[in-house]
Amino acid sequence: MVLWVTAAGSGRAAELSHVWVDEFSEAERAMLVRWTEEAAAGVEALVGSFPMDVEVHYHRRDGAREPVPWANTRRGRVQGVHFHVDPGFPPSAFRRDWTAPHEFAHLVLPYVGRQHAWFAEGFASFMQYRVMTAMGVLSEEAAAARLRGRLARAARDYDYPDRPFTDAAARLRAQGRYPVMYWGGAAYFLQVDEALRSRGSDLIAVLRAYTACCRRSRARLEDLIAELDGLSGGSVFSAALTRFRSEPGFPAVPAAGEAAGRD
Repeated sequence: MVLWVTAAGSGRAAELSHVWVDEFSEAERAMLVRWTEEAAAGVEALVGSFPMDVEVHYHRRDGAREPVPWANTRRGRVQGVHFHVDPGFPPSAFRRDWTAPHEFAHLVLPYVGRQHAWFAEGFASFMQYRVMTAMGVLSEEAAAARLRGRLARAARDYDYPDRPFTDAAARLRAQGRYPVMYWGGAAYFLQVDEALRSRGSDLIAVLRAYTACCRRSRARLEDLIAELDGLSGGSVFSAALTRFRSEPGFPAVPAAGEAAGRD
């Protein structure tokens, strides 16, 4: 195992440490570092610099059908991301892949517990295409189209019409129906974003404020929601959570520009 520590970079308060769990050539390492640092910079371009150092672990998976067949975050004293990669794919394939934007987006919010996986995965799923736009990989129109396409597919596949989404989420996870859980969770953040936009703000603005003031703290979901409500000057986040816990069926997806709920 080999450790590299890269410079903080332009405007970055934290460092990315690169941990090579398996053997990679110097050229492969350079390519993978460029890929992950670009994705991390894409997140930071949206919400501000990470206030903590991050370890990036690389595991080799030759012969995969995609550049990143698996990845996950590790929460603890040190925040980390583990990427299982096939370096045989070209750099362009890694840039087009959503995995690194998704995993680095997870680090914007604290870990809120396994029972709230729908919230954490929904957030990272909502953010991944925004990050790819910040990276210059997707246009804003393409990012919005991909998000709404994923939401529409998840809504078609949701088969708990009598259950609130938060009740169904644990069953979806147990059944391995992760896309429905992930994108149902993403609908929460779309609702919040549209509601904030109707009030002259947006989710990204609230996240920038949160990153600057509060990200180093640990939080239960309810505490995090209260912090986000406070930063937004209303109750948009808590109102959306109440809907997710009480209204049966797949979460409503507001049309572009349509406010979701009231504070």
